[in-house]
Parts: sequence; structure tokens; C-alpha cells
Amino acid sequence: MKKPVTLIIITIALLACITLTKNRLTAIRGSAPPLESMAYLPGSERVKPFMLGFNTTYAHYLWIRTVIYSGGQFMGDRQFDWLVEMIDMITRLHPHFNEAYEFAGLMIPGMSNNPGAAKVILERGMNVFGKSKWNVPFYLAMVYHRYYQDPDRAAENFAIAAQAPGNHQGRLASLAATFYNNAGRDTEALDILLFLYETSENPEVKRHIEERIERHLEEMAGDGV
Repeated sequence: MKKPVTLIIITIALLACITLTKNRLTAIRGSAPPLESMAYLPGSERVKPFMLGFNTTYAHYLWIRTVIYSGGQFMGDRQFDWLVEMIDMITRLHPHFNEAYEFAGLMIPGMSNNPGAAKVILERGMNVFGKSKWNVPFYLAMVYHRYYQDPDRAAENFAIAAQAPGNHQGRLASLAATFYNNAGRDTEALDILLFLYETSENPEVKRHIEERIERHLEEMAGDGV
């Protein structure tokens, strides 16, 4: 009898948590809510014990509220103070929520003026997805390029993105090679192009990479490498 009672208690606690979220995050229509309305957000580690396996459900709910919150702030005061905490919590509750990582890479650096937070969240996403998703390392590469002026790390992440499944490999391989060149690492640029050419099974991708290899070899010869 204890298990059903425990289940009911935990479920009630979960519903109470969601209700609190709904009440505090008021619907945004035309104007953004005061920043204080986001201060209730508990840390994901404190919430998890009450989720009872509903982590992803709650993460999706928070995602909807995050989109509404961001849209309201964009049309209003443009104060995105709680954006980092919300995306961080979503990705901790639901580590495979790919859209949240995209949002982190695209929106957090500019909206919250916090590229460091975007970098941390995206690097955590890299640990989750590895080479299975191209967009997480792509956005991480862009953060390193735009906000850290680090062509080495940008090139490394573009190279990882180019190895993910999809028809984007050729273009990302070119980006990786370009950034390796900018970092003065011509050999690494050629290596990644050759590797992707050998491993790709897409004829169109192979053609694109082959053209890039030819241009790269011409550039290297012109530089006397």
C-alpha cells in the first residue's frame, strides 16, 4: 500500500511545481513580464527528485514558456536576464533536447550578452550528442569564432560538425579548412578534407570536397608549403 501512496504524493508535488510555474510565468501578450516573475525557477537538481520520470515533459513545458518569455522580452524591454537559467535547466532535465542547444548557440550570446554561458551549454551538448548532430558543434564553432576569436577551436568544432550525418558535410568541411588556414594549420585543413572525402558516401558531397581539396592544394603550392 505504501507505493501507491508515495506515488500519489510525488505526483501531487509535481503538479504543484507545474502549477507554480504556470502561475508565476504569466502569459505574455504585447508586453514582457517583470523579471521578478522568473525568480521562482528552482535548480534542476532540486526539481529532479520530484519529476518521477517526467523530466522531459517538464522540460518541454519550460521550453514553451521560454519561447513565450523570449518573444515577450524581444517585443518589450529586451531584458533577457532569466534566459540562461531557463535554457540551462531545460538541457539538464532533457539532455537530448536539440532545439534548446540551437537556441543557446543562436540567442544567448546576443540576447543575454553571455557567450560564456552559451559555450558551457553547447559543450555539455557535445558530450551528449558527440558527432551525431551537426548543429551543436557548428554553433559552438561560431561562438569560438565570433566571441573568442579562436580559429583553432572554431576549426576543430566545424570539423566535428562536418562528420555528422547529413548533406551538409561538404560546406562544413570547407569552413573547417578555412579556419584551419586562418590559424596557420594548412596540414590539418588538408587532413580533414581528405578524411571527409574518404568517409563520405554521398557523391555530391564527395564532389564538393574534391573541388575544395584541389583549391586547397593550389593555395598551398602558391604559398610554397
